[in-house]
Amino acid sequence: MHYRNLGKTGLKVSEVGMGCNRLGDPMHDDKFWNDLVTRAIDLGVNNFDTSEADGKGRSEEVLGRVVGNRDDLYIASKASPKTIDDVRQITSEIIFEAVEKSLKRLQRDCIDIYQLHSPNQEMLERDDWAEGLLRLREQGKIKHCAIAVNSAKDGIWAIEHGVAEVLQITYSIFETTPEDALFDLAKEHGVGLLVRRPMERGVLTGKFKPNQEVASEHRASLEKDRLPGMIERAETLRTVGEVYSGGMTRMALQFGLGPDAVSCIIPGARKIEQVEENVAASYGGGFSADVRAQIDAVRDTWEN
Repeated sequence: MHYRNLGKTGLKVSEVGMGCNRLGDPMHDDKFWNDLVTRAIDLGVNNFDTSEADGKGRSEEVLGRVVGNRDDLYIASKASPKTIDDVRQITSEIIFEAVEKSLKRLQRDCIDIYQLHSPNQEMLERDDWAEGLLRLREQGKIKHCAIAVNSAKDGIWAIEHGVAEVLQITYSIFETTPEDALFDLAKEHGVGLLVRRPMERGVLTGKFKPNQEVASEHRASLEKDRLPGMIERAETLRTVGEVYSGGMTRMALQFGLGPDAVSCIIPGARKIEQVEENVAASYGGGFSADVRAQIDAVRDTWEN
């Protein structure tokens, strides 16, 4: 495993972290999930991304059992917006309540990276969340203030307003908008970047074929009407991915690791074999310019 600086936080995180939104799923028992996280740690993963909303708290509970209060392993969790008086909002009060419950489930004294969970632009500009995060940091309940943003535009706003030390963004072969301005701005301001969905809910692994019915247990099913088009696009990448060392999965993951502004990718995993495949993408170097050119040539054939 190779490691990168998480912006100016002082944390050195594994290039490949672990997205934990499926952790604790009742389809498996506690031992299964404990073993999966333990295997990730054994392979050098030191950064785990979760949320109070993941599995209604079960994801945090698994991490609490396995990771606990270890200071060499980092937890990035999130507070979710709530609807109060018919208004969707993310206030200090909401954050204070959420962090206490998360700390208890995680069995930690402090959460390393605490994020707002996908607030929209109106919430970012209107609500008093920034004061809440700063107070929690002063109290020692969190170390670093962060936002899991919905778009590159929201990420740029957060950086320009100096309100986040870390951002979680979507970046993949399908979604390259952060390349336009966000990456350079993040480097300039020392903001760490966590990349979610580098495999686009598994579609970029090539495991789904056109016209294939995707079972509801797969995260890809959440894309609904967008899914057929995503699968078609992934199919056009197959000629590049099948000759890439490690196949389409590794190509997708290493694409996510390509920009030096990226600190860590956080692919999910439901099996130990997937953890091992994800970790194998850590390579400590730049993404091949030749392969990137081939990918861009395919992307140029897509209709926006």
